[in-house]
Amino acid sequence: MTVLEFKNIFNKNLESQIDKNELNELFFWLIDHYCKIDKIHYIVNENYQLNNQEENDLRKAIKLLKKETPVQYIIGSAEFKGMNFSVNSNVLIPRPETEELVDWILEDNPKNKKILDIGTGSGCIAISLSKFLKDCLIEAWDVSKEAISVAKQNCKKQKTKISFKLIDIRNNIYLDEKFDIIVSNPPYVTQKDKQNMSKNVLNFEPHLALFTPENDPLFYYKKILNFCEGHLKSNGCLFLEINENLSKNVQELLNDYGFHDIKLRKDFRQKNRMIKAVKK
Repeated sequence: MTVLEFKNIFNKNLESQIDKNELNELFFWLIDHYCKIDKIHYIVNENYQLNNQEENDLRKAIKLLKKETPVQYIIGSAEFKGMNFSVNSNVLIPRPETEELVDWILEDNPKNKKILDIGTGSGCIAISLSKFLKDCLIEAWDVSKEAISVAKQNCKKQKTKISFKLIDIRNNIYLDEKFDIIVSNPPYVTQKDKQNMSKNVLNFEPHLALFTPENDPLFYYKKILNFCEGHLKSNGCLFLEINENLSKNVQELLNDYGFHDIKLRKDFRQKNRMIKAVKK
């Protein structure tokens, strides 16, 4: 089978459930991953003959896409800040809005700071900070040992140095150390939001990293702020990714905990998606 013949089969199987532009993007994503063929090589070599392994992998990918499996889980990787991160169903797929949260920290150009990433998942935030802030010490926590395993794999792949710890922020944590910067993209999807989520997120991404307790949508923010009381330095910065519908609630919570210089920022979709605050 040629790659052009595969494209025809691919489109025929999926055009009824996936938008044409997205379908085209997925096709090139898959042939690049499995056959090392980018768009330019495809244009000049549509008649490239797939070997048995390539054809089998691509046919399996069609079956998984029909079940709405995210393509990042199919190929086992996702892009973030120009880097390739390994991902599986134990971690969230890194998203562009989280890149913007990282960019906000980088804008401050911190030097010789101790930074903590709470709920690191794939490690995309911590690893990106380590990559661009060479003189900062980065620590990253997660409640999931499977997520920590993925993050460590990505850390090795990107040749960064990070201290990973299996710590549950839901517990009371007492440490001797304090941090200059704490960043987190905690679970913030409410049960109400759940009904509007696409199946490829709801059915495949880890619910532990997505959802807040039904009766307390600010649960994880409160836990992080409780920890900050004893472990974020005075004038230290807290960076949070947030639920756009809870931006006022999070701002009020930060005020209640004595934070100042609270700044809300929109993401590229013009949604209230991140907050920076300074501890008194």
